[in-house]
Amino acid sequence: MDDLTGFQRDLLYVIAGTDQPSGQNVKDEIEGYYESEINHGRLYPNLDTLVNKELVEKGQLDRRTNYYAITDAGEEEIEERREWEHQYVDV
Repeated sequence: MDDLTGFQRDLLYVIAGTDQPSGQNVKDEIEGYYESEINHGRLYPNLDTLVNKELVEKGQLDRRTNYYAITDAGEEEIEERREWEHQYVDV
């Protein structure tokens, strides 16, 4: 996960905590956290990066809507990140 941006890491966490969210669902969740609008030109290329890194899989709900799901590799990345963080912050 060391090669992900903070934004990509946040997207990964949102996807991991949601059952096959659509891009719009991810956008809504991340906008709530960031308290600002996230445009499609920022969101979808970053989601594609997560797919290309095989941390997230992308599927089709219907002809217009894709879903995203965390992969085993994505879950492992999150776990490794948590272990690393735990060295410095014990909350």
